Amino acid sequence: MYSCGPTVYRHAHVGNLRTFLLPDLIRRTLLYHGSEVFHVQNITDVGHLRDERLGGGEDPMLIAAGLEGRTPAEIADAYEAAFHADAALINLLPAHVYPRATEHIPEMIALAERLEDAGHAYATPARNVYYAVASYPEYGRLSGNTLDALRAGHRGAIEPDKRDPADFALWKAAGEGRLLKWPSPRWGDGFPGWHLECSAMALCHLGARFDIHTGGADNVFPHHEDEIAQSAPLVGGPPAHTWVHGAFLTTGGRKMAKSAGNFQRITALVDEGIDPLAFRYLALASRYARKLSYSDASLGAAAAGLESLRERLRQLGPPPAAGNWAAPEGLRAAAAGDRPPGVAGGDAGHGGDGRRLPRLDRAQDPAAPLSERGRALHRRFADALDDDLDLPTALATVRQIARSRLPPDERRWLMLDAELVLGLGLDRVWDEQPPDDLPPGAAELLAVRASARDGRDWARADTLRRELSALGVEVTDTPDGQRARRAPDRLSRPR
Repeated sequence: MYSCGPTVYRHAHVGNLRTFLLPDLIRRTLLYHGSEVFHVQNITDVGHLRDERLGGGEDPMLIAAGLEGRTPAEIADAYEAAFHADAALINLLPAHVYPRATEHIPEMIALAERLEDAGHAYATPARNVYYAVASYPEYGRLSGNTLDALRAGHRGAIEPDKRDPADFALWKAAGEGRLLKWPSPRWGDGFPGWHLECSAMALCHLGARFDIHTGGADNVFPHHEDEIAQSAPLVGGPPAHTWVHGAFLTTGGRKMAKSAGNFQRITALVDEGIDPLAFRYLALASRYARKLSYSDASLGAAAAGLESLRERLRQLGPPPAAGNWAAPEGLRAAAAGDRPPGVAGGDAGHGGDGRRLPRLDRAQDPAAPLSERGRALHRRFADALDDDLDLPTALATVRQIARSRLPPDERRWLMLDAELVLGLGLDRVWDEQPPDDLPPGAAELLAVRASARDGRDWARADTLRRELSALGVEVTDTPDGQRARRAPDRLSRPR
């Protein structure tokens, strides 16, 4: 799987992170089904022109370097490190390879030369190299564009050395004083086109054909359309079998974007005391191909939903260390580091320990001895994943499991099984300190009481409430389960 990654000239915002969550969910679902996944996500650290057909000529890397008084390399290193740290906050599994554009210039030049030799590209007297879109009859198939429409709708000035307004740059000659430039054997000093970068890096790390290519809805055209045009004539067809695109995140009715100035980093949630995984929960509550509305209200509701789900699991008590109801083997995302090098092994990618999960299709053969009802809920969860990643239904199924009358061991097993895909940190609830520093024995009594309530054994629940009160614990029953805290009159007593 190849995923279009960040252009590291500014911090990623939560809208970007929603796009990067898509390959994480695809990868986790495939792992859930017992498939091995090799994930490549590029880092664009080469300044490039915005697509010239859309009327822009700014180089964001060089602009950022000028504004911040740093070199382009310093800008790229700083914002790449920030990207990896932000991704870790929402449990994104790091990729196995993070190829950087600056490290693959020879591969890009070689690809452009092959296209020129094959008649799909041409060099101009200005030493620019353009892809001739008319040479590829399938151009526009992914996005639904036609060349006539593209020519008619072209905005802005057209480079005078282009043969066709729809052609796009593979290599641009470096202007005087440009910082980011490289020598090429045929065309002199220059820099690669944005679209060429991904084609060359995917070819280098995944070969001629691979399974899945992901990106945002704004990547469909021109970026992915141009990737296909650059690769297909040389590799015998589109490089990826399946192309998957995530819809935008909106705030105040507008797409979140750096250029619009309406963006927010995930670290802003941390500053406000909000668990960043509340954003992940919010994203799971919407289909990936639909726009997601981001607001204080929607985020607050997601934070409450996440905490109620964790609380129900917490009240079931930790899983046994062995036996049928031991926790299913999970997968924790770890921070990739500031600038992860090379190729990582294992299912967790960079930052992981190299471990691979058992190749078990959990959807078809769950390890625990589930009841008929438990198995039906397990199938419903897996079926939702397979229905074009219907995470809202999958998440609702997990909430149904948490509220069900299944035995505590079975509920816990099912919820932790789902955590492999959800990535909400459910497997960490017992790592946390008891709420309000509850006295010894309170957590165990709360777990037993939660089971009694789920079984409608109200007398037993009342007895346990009195036992907890004797320990100095105040219990409140809510629609989302019981809440516990140290009774106010006990808080100030010396221990």
